[in-house]
Amino acid sequence: MMIRKIIEEIIEKYYREIDEYYSRYREDEDGNDFEMDEEIKSALEEKGIQFKIGFEDGFSSCAYDNDFLAIAWIEADGTLELTTVLLEIK
Repeated sequence: MMIRKIIEEIIEKYYREIDEYYSRYREDEDGNDFEMDEEIKSALEEKGIQFKIGFEDGFSSCAYDNDFLAIAWIEADGTLELTTVLLEIK
């Protein structure tokens, strides 16, 4: 399975359809709490992938905040890949 697909599948779990945004946190059907960065870290470490993951500050105001999650990794062929996610806090 491609690394990007693994990451995208995890990211999709954090999409809040009602409000149409990605959150940094989620809760599963059993009430367990998860954080997007930790879930991605765990999946990539399990596969032995070299990666770097971090949050960057976005825009903040009294009614709306956001951050960016950046994930960079090395593919098996040595290529450097990057994906980012806009995380909203409402």
